[in-house]
Parts: sequence; C-alpha cells; structure tokens
Amino acid sequence: MRIDQSLMALERHITRRWREEGDPSGISLTYTEYDYLQTLEEAGTRRLSDLAQVMGVSKPTASNMVKRLERKALVRRQGCAEDGRAVILSLTEQGQQLLAQDRRLYRQLVDELLAHLGEAERAQLAGLLARLVRR
Repeated sequence: MRIDQSLMALERHITRRWREEGDPSGISLTYTEYDYLQTLEEAGTRRLSDLAQVMGVSKPTASNMVKRLERKALVRRQGCAEDGRAVILSLTEQGQQLLAQDRRLYRQLVDELLAHLGEAERAQLAGLLARLVRR
C-alpha cells in the first residue's frame, strides 16, 4: 500500500472510531470550529485580528466563526483595555473541557493503534512523524 493510501486509511479508521465512541461533549463541531478552538487554546487569549491572521481568513470570516462558537458557549469575547476597538477572545471553561475530553479520546484511539507495534517501531514512527510535522 502506498503511503498516501495508508494515511487516508488511518484517517478513515480514526474517524470511524471517533463516531463509534460518540461525541463526548454532546456538542457537534465542524472540523473548522475545532481548529479555531485548538488555535485559541494554543495561543491563550488572542485578538480577533490576530486569530484571523493565524487562521488565514478575513477578519469578518473569523468574527462569524467566533459568533458560532460563542453561541455554543465555547468562546468568550471581551473588549481590549488597551485598544477599545480590539476584541480579545478566550476559551470558556466549557471550551477547555471539550478540548480536554477530545484529547483523552484521541489518545485512547492512538494507544489502541500503537498497541500493535513494538517499542522500537513506536519510537521509529514517532521520529518519522516528528520530521514530517517539522517539514
């Protein structure tokens, strides 16, 4: 099997297992919504304009996504004390809990897959994946 086929098969396997487990949060998220949440978590609090830049979208596009996440009570929007025009974003407690639950489930799925590999194979795979991610 070619590498691209293997990666697609792996992605499908994880997606299927994710569906089998169900959404632990009870909140249905799109991939893009999840990407925004992860980006906010990695950055801590962030200005809306900074988030738009990191996500590679326009400020109105980021603003619309943030509104969706606010309606789901996952993101909070506050005015910036230093600049009255700026908006500061942060995850709510519920947003933080959702990402923590998803990380635990993902870790469980990865552990199930890695259980079929020996220690040396796991170390080799980790090294190769790290090289790919660093590009």
